[in-house]
Amino acid sequence: MKKYLYILTLFCLTPYFVQAQVSNLSEIVESKQRLTELAKAKPSFVNDTLELFYLNKICKNYSLLTRVSADTGLYFTQKLYDKALSLKNNVYQLRALFLFSNFYIKKSLYTKALEANLSTLRKCEEGNTVCDDIWKINLRFGQIYYNIKEYEKTIEFLRKAIDYLAAKPNLSTDLQLQIAEAYRISGISAQLLGQKRVAKSMFLNVLKYCELSKNDVQIAFAQSVMGDYYLDVEQNADEAQKYLDEADKLFSNKGYWQGKASLYSSYVSLFKLKKDPTNAEKYAKLTLSNANESKNNAVKLQALIDLSDIGLMQNNPQKALMFYKEAIALRDSIQKNQKLNELVEIQKRYDLEKMQIRYENEKLIQQKTTDFLQKQYEITKLKSEKLAQDFALEAISRKLEKEHALATEQALKIETDKQKNEQERLSKQIKVNDLSNKLKLENQQQKSLLIIVGLISLLGISAIIYSFILRKKNKELLAKNHEIQEALLKGQTIERKRVASELHDNVGSLLSAVRVSLLTLNSEKLPNHDQKVYAQIQEMVENACREVRLISHNLLPEELEKYGLEVALEKMVERLNFSTPIEFTLNTKGLKENYLDRKAAFHLYSICLELINNILKHSEATDAAMTFRKKDESLELFVRDNGKGLQNYMKGKGLTSVEERVEAMNGILNIESEIGEGTRTHISVPITQPVYASSQI
Repeated sequence: MKKYLYILTLFCLTPYFVQAQVSNLSEIVESKQRLTELAKAKPSFVNDTLELFYLNKICKNYSLLTRVSADTGLYFTQKLYDKALSLKNNVYQLRALFLFSNFYIKKSLYTKALEANLSTLRKCEEGNTVCDDIWKINLRFGQIYYNIKEYEKTIEFLRKAIDYLAAKPNLSTDLQLQIAEAYRISGISAQLLGQKRVAKSMFLNVLKYCELSKNDVQIAFAQSVMGDYYLDVEQNADEAQKYLDEADKLFSNKGYWQGKASLYSSYVSLFKLKKDPTNAEKYAKLTLSNANESKNNAVKLQALIDLSDIGLMQNNPQKALMFYKEAIALRDSIQKNQKLNELVEIQKRYDLEKMQIRYENEKLIQQKTTDFLQKQYEITKLKSEKLAQDFALEAISRKLEKEHALATEQALKIETDKQKNEQERLSKQIKVNDLSNKLKLENQQQKSLLIIVGLISLLGISAIIYSFILRKKNKELLAKNHEIQEALLKGQTIERKRVASELHDNVGSLLSAVRVSLLTLNSEKLPNHDQKVYAQIQEMVENACREVRLISHNLLPEELEKYGLEVALEKMVERLNFSTPIEFTLNTKGLKENYLDRKAAFHLYSICLELINNILKHSEATDAAMTFRKKDESLELFVRDNGKGLQNYMKGKGLTSVEERVEAMNGILNIESEIGEGTRTHISVPITQPVYASSQI
């Protein structure tokens, strides 16, 4: 069975490996010369930026060399990180942290590599935007967990990297090969976990993406991986030989002899399976020769075991015993070194896990404290703003009442004075008439008639003037009231936007950070009690994320301003059906037949939001519906649910707000509810009258 080709392919990914190393060394020398020149130059923003650029270039080239250069690479990476930290350059800090983990993997210091990669993830999450390199971090997590034999975690993190890259359009050749490498490691991990079908699917994807890259060497390695799968897992010699021969042909065409050498141990397993000891021995000796040259004890051990097995197949026990003794001696030496390394690695992993648990606990406590203080601050701020708005509204209302009362009092006073003056004038006129009657009765009758006619005309003119004055003042009062309501509506809308933005950007971001941090914990290694606490915390964070998203979207949705009430309600119902167990239905036929102004749409959306909130909190329903219907000159809204119902319901702030909004639209509200029969709400508002906002949001 071939077990070590996977290790070999990690270091033989190109037939031009030596030429690439020469190129990398040349770039390192050139970059060091540029750094020496910059050290002599006067410090400036441009020179500091160039120094970061060349340090990063040196570190990147060292990361492409053999593991011998890892210590030098770590030295320059530390210089890069310190320089970026002093300049507060987050981009190069992130690159330096990622390079740290790469060099630690080269040195087989997987504990430090995991710690460096965790630091990279935290630094990536500090930004306000999505980190574009998150797939690289997940890929690095998968490589580290693979090396420490945490195969389930290996598959988990590599799947995240694959999903991110596969979603990108027009993948470059380099990214296609990155996906192939991720599938290859995932397939090996699945095979070691005994997941036969998963492993086969992964290896087929390796071949698929290598063929997309059109790189013959990579295609040959993918063919060899498929051949090993059919040998080790399905024991299908014919199918395995088909892939191995195709790989050998491609390596030969490219003159890549390292690749051909990597197939020797596979051919040994193939011919052993086909009961062909002659060819098996031929390739086993070639494998042993290559292992001696490269000083690879693991490959050498497998070759000795294969030669011992072949000796038995040839009925030559003396030969088999000779190779077996060599294999036993080599195995004992390897196992001794492995045990020492495993003890060191176990201690390192134990120290890292303690550090991670302590860090996560401190971070969780700090996050909870921050969330609590933030919520307290928001509650206090909202209360104070609400109180200030109430005081302002009360002051405006009192001022309007006072002005109205003063105007009424002045009008009554004017009317009283007019009546009093008129009575005095009439009294005098009567006296004059009485004196005139004594002189000439007929003339007096005519004069009296003319006076009465003139009096009636004067009273009519006075009434018309008074009516005109009152009408003008009423118009002014209505205009002022309309301006006040417009200002209130605008202020409420702005406040809703601000609160929704604060919830989404601040609270939502903090909760997302907590959720990602929780995912890095291995809950299976926690005690039983801590696992339950971990699961509860994870569930609470998920619920909090959903609640924050729902509240921030429903406070004042963008669809209401852009597309109107109908689209806003449809989007709200769609979100509710996705995030709640209650099935909501919506019928907006009545809205299609009418045009509603912005104020009316705002009121009706707020009413629907309050009623839905009551259903979610109190009804315990599984089904709810909202229906809009036009009836004569009115728009009717029906909301019903199949919940537990309420025989004597208490009127809270939500229903009070609904009543105020219905009253502001000159509408009618009717609520019916019985135990076990659900709740039915009917609202009817006229659509021929202007609607003004008058309630507090």
